[in-house]
Amino acid sequence: MSMEMTNTASPSGYRSFPESIDAGIINIPLHRLRELFLDIQRFTAMAIIFTCHPDSPTELRVLLIKRNGKNSSWGNTWEPAGGGPDDEDRTILDSAARESGEETQIWPSRFTGMALSCAFYHTDRKTGNLVIMRTLGFIIDHNEETMAGRVWSHEMKQPLGQDSVKISQEHLDHCWFTEEEVRKAALYQDAGPQEPFTMLLAKKDMVLLAFELFRRNQHQEWPPSIKIIRS
Repeated sequence: MSMEMTNTASPSGYRSFPESIDAGIINIPLHRLRELFLDIQRFTAMAIIFTCHPDSPTELRVLLIKRNGKNSSWGNTWEPAGGGPDDEDRTILDSAARESGEETQIWPSRFTGMALSCAFYHTDRKTGNLVIMRTLGFIIDHNEETMAGRVWSHEMKQPLGQDSVKISQEHLDHCWFTEEEVRKAALYQDAGPQEPFTMLLAKKDMVLLAFELFRRNQHQEWPPSIKIIRS
């Protein structure tokens, strides 16, 4: 893992930039995860899933869902399924799997052996305090279904099409984006209206790294994938 940044005034909000990490290292009870990252006040998990559109079977797409703008941090931004751990979760991987199921009805059975890690500063919405958050992202393995039926319309600036994804009431919409579309996503601003496709910088960078890791996973021997047992 890379050395932590300490500049709280960093315009990016980063404390450590997105990087890859062996998923096995963090597949441990949650209380032990906190022992690995002693400076972190809050953890979140992210589940990243890739597939292809039926008309473009070689073009990889990632599933993103749109946050509700009411009573929510980073309202109306797009992100993979994810959230904080619950008491029922044994590990942070269990948190990622549960959040994926709750928010998209996609219940992963395995995650790839390489995960993503990123720490950034965040002002707590309830207390106003600055906290350090670490998001751990996991790539869903062995998704053989070509399900990307809802894709972005550049002309209408909104998703079009239908598929089997069923989002929770916490989110407003879902869409399968190409890597190039993610790369061009507008960045979230604290004030003022957001662009139709806006992402938080840290999550945008994590998703772009996930594209790279997913492709590398197809051609390299990595740590073995991790099976998730749904409780």
